[in-house]
Parts: sequence; structure tokens; C-alpha cells
Amino acid sequence: MTTADEPNMKTTAIPEVPGLTKAQNPIQIVVLIAVSIITVRTLYMVPSWQAPGDPFLLATVVGALTVACLWLTRWLGSRAMKFERAWLAAFLVAMPLVYVKGWFAARDHAASSWIWVELLGLALFAAFAALGLKNSPWFLAIGIAGHGFAWDLWHYKNSAYIPDWYAVACTLVDLALGVKEGAPLRPWLYRVATNACLESIFVVWFQASSETFQ
Repeated sequence: MTTADEPNMKTTAIPEVPGLTKAQNPIQIVVLIAVSIITVRTLYMVPSWQAPGDPFLLATVVGALTVACLWLTRWLGSRAMKFERAWLAAFLVAMPLVYVKGWFAARDHAASSWIWVELLGLALFAAFAALGLKNSPWFLAIGIAGHGFAWDLWHYKNSAYIPDWYAVACTLVDLALGVKEGAPLRPWLYRVATNACLESIFVVWFQASSETFQ
């Protein structure tokens, strides 16, 4: 028998992320589960896996690996925060780089002026990645979510070299990751950003689903 003075049995606690409140930690877990579901949905959206060198297929795989990495760093806790930050910075640079590669792959059918737009986007999001590494992870959250809003949605049905399925998939993953990484933001700002991201996710999700089953 044990008494009240005896220490409680050891239990395995869920690692908490530094900088988050006790209320924000479970919220981030729920969001990470949602990101995982969205990622599975984007894998289903791939029309064919028969072109292993296709930059859009490789980017989809990298997105899935990124979500798996976030689960791993979540489990490791504060020990892996630097690694997670570096991975997300690399992810933020890689996303516009896919668009640049997409233009080169279809340059015979794409206007030459678009390459300058893509290079500008690469420089812009690379700057957010650098700021996220050196200054604050807020820049990573803003950059990733901003890529979904400003880049993916803009290219959707508006580009000769970016497949619509990829623009939709990238939008969903970017916005969901932006919500997940934006948890350390000030509560009021996080609520505003989260509501905007979630509304966009629902709209894009249902639009993509309706087009799939038409």
C-alpha cells in the first residue's frame, strides 16, 4: 500500500514546446493532427506517381516528410527545436524553388516574363526563412502561410506550368503549417490569422473535392 506522502508513480509526460502556454500546447497538437489529415488528402490528389523526377511529386513527398518531422520534433520536445526551425526554413526556401523548376520544365509553353516573378518569390521567401532562423520563428509562420495565400492561390488556374492539383495541395499544407507554427504569436493575432487560414482551407478543400468528384 502507498500513503499520501509517498511519491506518485512515474508517468510519461507529453513534451511541451518552449514558448507555448499550457492552453496552446494541446491546441498545437490538434492542429498537427489536422495537418497530417490534410497531408494525406494532398497525397491522394496526386494524379500519377509514374514520373519520379517530377519536381511537383518530389515536393509532395517532401511535404509529407516535413509533417513526419514535426511529429518527431514534437515528441523530442525542446531538444529538437533548433532542428525543426532549420527544417522549416529549408522547407520555406524549397517551396518557391519548386515553382522555378516548374517554369524551366515547361519553358516552351510558359511566358518568359514569369521566370522573373518566380525568382522574385524565391528571394522574398528566402528572406523570410533567413529572418526566421536568425530573429524569430514568427517569420517562418508568416512566410509559410503567406506562400499559401500569396503564391499558391495566385497560381491556381492562372499558370501554364503549375498543375492545379499541386497549387491546391500546396495551399492546404502551407496554411495548415502556418496555423501550427503561428501558435507562439500573440493570442489576438493568432486568432485572427488562424480564422483566416481555416476559412481558406475549408474553401479550397471543398472546391478541390467538388472538382475531383465531378
